[in-house]
Amino acid sequence: MIKIDIEKIEKAPDNWSEVFDYREDLEKLDRELEPFRKYKNVIVVGNGGSISSYDAYCAALNPSVQTETVWTMDPALLNRVKKRFDPNKTIVIAVSKSGNTLGQMEALLYFIDFPVLVVTNPNEGTLSELAKKLGWHVIPHPSIGGRFSGGTSSTLVGASLVGLNSQKILEGIVDGYEKLRDTAYTLSKYYFDLDEKGFSEVYVTCYCEPLKGFGNLIVQLMHESVCKEEKGQTFYFAMGPEAQHHTNQRFLGGRKNVVGTFIVCQKPKPDIKLEINETIKDVDYKGDKLSVVDGISYSDLLDAEYLGTKGDADEKSVPNVTITIDEVNEKTVGQMVSFWHMVAFYSSVLRGVNAFDQPAVERSKNITLDIIKNLK
Repeated sequence: MIKIDIEKIEKAPDNWSEVFDYREDLEKLDRELEPFRKYKNVIVVGNGGSISSYDAYCAALNPSVQTETVWTMDPALLNRVKKRFDPNKTIVIAVSKSGNTLGQMEALLYFIDFPVLVVTNPNEGTLSELAKKLGWHVIPHPSIGGRFSGGTSSTLVGASLVGLNSQKILEGIVDGYEKLRDTAYTLSKYYFDLDEKGFSEVYVTCYCEPLKGFGNLIVQLMHESVCKEEKGQTFYFAMGPEAQHHTNQRFLGGRKNVVGTFIVCQKPKPDIKLEINETIKDVDYKGDKLSVVDGISYSDLLDAEYLGTKGDADEKSVPNVTITIDEVNEKTVGQMVSFWHMVAFYSSVLRGVNAFDQPAVERSKNITLDIIKNLK
């Protein structure tokens, strides 16, 4: 389960969205995917919400097959991926709710000689038309925005084909919606109250390597859902303790407008210990001996790094909150997804904006198309 170290957990208001009540029919989905399980590799082509939850799952849960995400038409990535995978052993999954994301289709068409499976609206959109003309199988994408679609075909098609347990992931998502609603609202209110006091940035640093894939999902959820009508906070994400060598300087030494958010995991099982060879135990380290770390578990050493940064923030009166996940598995990763869905939703409710649109994003896409028309 997920916990936050805010002393008083507030009751969430009655606001809710039917988006969070959607349940994918996994038995039906499994039947549709059966012909595609023969492939040894998976390439997922998409942008934003179509890939952010998928990347988070793959980073945390160790897929049993090789996979790569294609999120740009940059030739460097396209060439590298195409050289890496055999088209006879690889399925390409194209994911787009609208089916009208031009950049995604540009990247997809580079893999037109591969077998392709499409997740989109089957009744409209350019991607659906491409599928009909080229004989690609289409799995319906529900009418749920990509960033909130971690429990739908948008993400679970890829997750299932790379060997992840979609059933347990979905159980975790549903469990999160049921049990973490007040916790999510409390964190949203914490951010909102500090935003009102001038804390316009939220720095999220994660001390749990398997959760590194959540960075893009968190940033996208909070920016695309909340930052409208000149409202909302800027979120940025970095992995600790590496971030202590760069972004901590901004967090603890820059303008005092940042809220810190630490994500940590409880001790892994089995843990491992650092053992110092006798010949180097007496080596000096800042006036002490290297033996100071001898026999200490690596998880305790990592925890000390987190506590050192948090302690520095506390001394400097920099507001911060810690999110703790008890262990990393399919269920808790699913809970983490639904938790941040609700944080984004309640953050939008508190500011009076629509969590489910993205007007600024749509305008930039139209400008891009106008530029492309003039390239020929």
